[in-house]
Amino acid sequence: MKKSRLVLVNGVLADGTPAGVAVDPVGGVIAAVGSVALFPEDEKIDCTGMVILPAAAEPHAHLDKALSSRLVPAMPVDLAAAVADWHHIWPTLTHEDLVQRASESVEAMVIRGVTAIRSHVDIGSGVGLRGLRALKDVKEQYRDLVDLQIVGLIAHPLVGDEGAEHRALLEEGIEEGLMDVVGGSPDLAPDPVETTRVSVVAAARSGLPLDLHTDQTVDPDFFYLPEMVRLVQEYGVKNVVASHCISLATQPEAVQEKVAAEVAEAGIAVTTMPLTSLFYFGWDQPVAPPRGVTAIAKLEAAGVVVAAGADNVRDLFFPYGRFDPVETATVLGMVAHFTPEHVWDLCSRAARKAMGLPEMTLAPGSPAELLVIQGRHLTDALADGSERRIVLHRGRVVANTSVQKQLIRA
Repeated sequence: MKKSRLVLVNGVLADGTPAGVAVDPVGGVIAAVGSVALFPEDEKIDCTGMVILPAAAEPHAHLDKALSSRLVPAMPVDLAAAVADWHHIWPTLTHEDLVQRASESVEAMVIRGVTAIRSHVDIGSGVGLRGLRALKDVKEQYRDLVDLQIVGLIAHPLVGDEGAEHRALLEEGIEEGLMDVVGGSPDLAPDPVETTRVSVVAAARSGLPLDLHTDQTVDPDFFYLPEMVRLVQEYGVKNVVASHCISLATQPEAVQEKVAAEVAEAGIAVTTMPLTSLFYFGWDQPVAPPRGVTAIAKLEAAGVVVAAGADNVRDLFFPYGRFDPVETATVLGMVAHFTPEHVWDLCSRAARKAMGLPEMTLAPGSPAELLVIQGRHLTDALADGSERRIVLHRGRVVANTSVQKQLIRA
């Protein structure tokens, strides 16, 4: 028996053009866009007053930290101090607490239109592989709702005798299949270059992708992205992401252009996280505080894939956040001076590409990863940020939020 199609009717595209979208039941891909012919057996969803968009992807989350602000007495305003405070509470984290907070976070993202998540998860002395094992359970629990990638965020030290325990934990996590991506924060290490090398070598040896916190600072003298490029090329690692790259934006324009070209040649994608970075950097600069995002325009002009994510949500690094890609997009638009079309592309198509996933476009044959949100066009939808949304993952509705509004006159 032929399976009926799912057809979104009476909606509009990003530019406000009326359109429908038909989803092929086999393979969960888009079958048609525009003026879609309807058949009696089709399952129709009325999208009147709503915009049909490519679904969002979250390329940089920290699900083991999310919603943990209650675990710390105060939020430090220095990144190194915040990391130290977080590491201090590692021994108190239980499997159950990690699963509960990560699950709540995943559900919030899916409901708001995220169908793929990459989460960095801490590995280190005091927490061991506990976070990885918890997120592995969450990944399995939500595998029908979202594609979840786990990045093993190994702590430092990684170099020399002092780093032996952490290097062993990284290898153990790889061997047990607990991570999909090798990670790390060499920008917090005493020796960023050699710390980067350890993670690059681990990725090369395992064949896993690589995603490193890189140059997470507004200090122009701390600039190791060129060294990461060199190491990635030396060891032939593929599917690489450099997260943050904030100090690139503090370099002279000629340096930005040169390094952007090198990043493009190495095939490295870059993620920027405007929410946490905008909040965290510049506390000590009362005049012209930095914006905390990378040189997006220069990177894109060189051909680099740049993706946007939320980073931390309601933890000791960032007390705000709604797990909402619309929030990420609108803040990035203001910070980077980008159009609504540009920022949504960074949060959807480009984010999926940076994560190594099939690109999503509103075209036949594309994966049916869709967000339908209230609005007359994309600009209207992002500005309003309505909770009225329908989310499709692999061609199936995985979330549907309705909103009731009522004015009550005297």
